[in-house]
Amino acid sequence: MTSIDFTKKSIVFVTGASRGIGRSIALEISRKLDQQSIMVLLARSKAGLAETKAQIAEVDKSITVQTYCIDFSNPKADDYEQIFNQVLSSVDTKDIQYGIIFHNAGHVGTVKKTSDLTDLVAWREHFDINFFSLVLLNSVFIKQIQSMASQLCIINISSYAGKGPLANLAMYGSGKAAREIFFKVLSIEEPNIFVINYSPGPVDTDMFNTIVNTAQSDEVKKSFKEIKDTSVLTPPVTVNKMLDILEKGDFKTGDSIDYYDR
Repeated sequence: MTSIDFTKKSIVFVTGASRGIGRSIALEISRKLDQQSIMVLLARSKAGLAETKAQIAEVDKSITVQTYCIDFSNPKADDYEQIFNQVLSSVDTKDIQYGIIFHNAGHVGTVKKTSDLTDLVAWREHFDINFFSLVLLNSVFIKQIQSMASQLCIINISSYAGKGPLANLAMYGSGKAAREIFFKVLSIEEPNIFVINYSPGPVDTDMFNTIVNTAQSDEVKKSFKEIKDTSVLTPPVTVNKMLDILEKGDFKTGDSIDYYDR
């Protein structure tokens, strides 16, 4: 079993926490966490992070919430280590049961046909944001938190686009596929760390709307618009499904689970 008991003292990191799914993760998990827990929110938008922190305070003022403005398009391990050092020197790390990180931050990239994806600068920036920053941050998380938490839990917010081909989403899907295999390898190298890839389904976020508005193909625009009008999920709905899966623990470390699988 790989279940997480959120009622135990935890330190929780959420990337991309200033809006969308990341904000919902921070908010919904704050309803469950032990009051001595620590939450660390990372994103580029200072105002967005402040709003997420304010919403958490409305749920539970006793949880320690720290926010850090960070631009994942310029990944540096030293910057991430500095953040972790600041966090760990300013909070009570005694009796932490769970160290949890939600790798949610990401960018949809250029929504065009593969033969038109020739801008190397755009490719490199996409992989900096979606993959290389995650690799470095995840390494710092494991090295810094492993010694103080009884259990480490790593949750990668994945996507169907990283598992099956979707027209105009080669850039986005490539980044998500890289993340997926990265965490599957981690799960066999570190069997004592809980690792899960969670695909949230089609969710009403700025990223989803970017596809609706900027896809090169009219067919892609139309199909995503139809989903938006009929069956798109809200961030709280998919986040609560994910938290329910994590609490039940009916998965093996390294598994990939889609919203519609449960």
